[in-house]
Order: sequence, then C-alpha cells, then structure tokens
Amino acid sequence: MAVEKFIVWGLEAKDVISIGALAVAFLALFITPFINSKNSKRQTIAPMRQAWINSLRDKISGVLAIISIDRLNYCPSTHWDGDKKEKANKRDLENYEKLMLLESSISLHINSNEPEHIKLVDLISLVIKEYHDSSVSDKNKSNLLELSQKVLKDEWEATKNT
Repeated sequence: MAVEKFIVWGLEAKDVISIGALAVAFLALFITPFINSKNSKRQTIAPMRQAWINSLRDKISGVLAIISIDRLNYCPSTHWDGDKKEKANKRDLENYEKLMLLESSISLHINSNEPEHIKLVDLISLVIKEYHDSSVSDKNKSNLLELSQKVLKDEWEATKNT
C-alpha cells in the first residue's frame, strides 16, 4: 500500500511538525522566565507594601490616640502635690516625645512626591503643634482621620493592582 506524502513549503508533514514543536519549545524557553519574573516580583512587592501600609496605619493611629486626650486632663495643676505633679509631667513629656517620634517616622514612611502624603504630614505637624498648645480642634482631628483613611485606601488599591 502506498502512502501519499503531504508536502508543505517543500517539506514533508513530519518535518513541519518537528519544526513547529521546536519553535514552540524555543518560545516557551524565552517567554516563561519573563512571565515568572513578573509573577515573582508581584509576589514579593505586595507583602512588602502591605507591611508598609500596616506600619503607617499603626503610626497614624498612635498619633490619633494621643491627641484624642486633652493634655489638660492630666497636665499638672498648681495645686497638685509634688508626686502627682511629677507623674503628670512625666506622662506629658512621654506623650510629646512619642508624638515627635511618630511624626518623624510617618514623614519617612510617606512618598514625598504624592500631594496627599504631603498634606498628611503637614496636618500631623499641625495637630501636634495644637496638642502642644493644648488646643487640638475637633475639625483637625476629623480631617486627619479622613485624610489618613484616604491615603491608606489609595495605597491598598495600588497594592491590589500590583
């Protein structure tokens, strides 16, 4: 029984199939590492961004917690005894030092090229100054909370889209 030869581009079918398989193997050889590197980068960056977001959230909540309690509630009064006055002074100083540390850390955490991030640091600086002057306005506390939520949400969206 005679088998007819199928010829394409001057090659037999078995040769065309072999060349096609070889071409697919070469494509896989060059495309797979590219795809894997993109996936690897995504799997590395997303957890790092999430850790950064969590750290920023913790620092902002620390600022909000301290400024939410009016200094006058625990600052020493002139009629307090020495021990009570000393403890109150110590607490006030610790809170102020913590606010300074949090402000510096937040400043280092943010992207200085993002307008919302710059507004956030400026607003934190303002409420810390108001805290020092014992006059943090409810409006500024509310603005700080809202702006913080917006920045954190925007960063979370960017992380999801990474």
